Amino acid sequence: MARLRHGYTNLTRRRGAHVEKTYVGPRGSERARTELACLSVLGDRLPVPRVIDVDLAGGRLTLSSLPGDHGQDLIDRGQARAVLELTGATLATLQRLPLPAGLDLGGTGPVLVHGDFGPQNLLLDLDAGRVTGVLDWEFAHRGDGVEDLAWAEWIVRMHHPQAIDDLDHLFVGAGARRPWSERHDSMLRRVRDLLAESTSSSSSPWRARLEETEVWTE
Repeated sequence: MARLRHGYTNLTRRRGAHVEKTYVGPRGSERARTELACLSVLGDRLPVPRVIDVDLAGGRLTLSSLPGDHGQDLIDRGQARAVLELTGATLATLQRLPLPAGLDLGGTGPVLVHGDFGPQNLLLDLDAGRVTGVLDWEFAHRGDGVEDLAWAEWIVRMHHPQAIDDLDHLFVGAGARRPWSERHDSMLRRVRDLLAESTSSSSSPWRARLEETEVWTE
């Protein structure tokens, strides 16, 4: 089975018509349970994969494969404006959802936070003007709406600097532009958390990313 190109954190491979995702690293089983809980209740609200098979003992889920082009690929092809506006609109839809009954997640706050939101976890059909897949719910929790907005911006600033001038389209789609101080503080908290979870924080790439994020200005 070939490893999927955009599976950064986990071992994600295609198995026939489906996708097999094995959760590796810190809290792998816990992250699998979080994603399973989200996918089990969000299917009629957002375009998310269906759960085909569950192996929590092995930290593994088998999920349906969704159509569409990967958001980061589309940005690299010069489609940043359309991608970011749809990213923002999808976030607005997510944040309008009432917290589903029975969804037991950590954290406190008024909204369901995806936890790794941005074009890196979206599939899109730009011809139809829609998002066809919202992927990777393993970091979901209750929290503040600025978290997902700021992380989508961080992904662009860190991995697609050529598209920084298009970030206004993210905020237009989301219908909100939180103050830079709030967005920047949220980015820094998330990067520090990821650095703390690194197996070797002294040599982790997250240390360099933290130093870069610290000096950003709007």
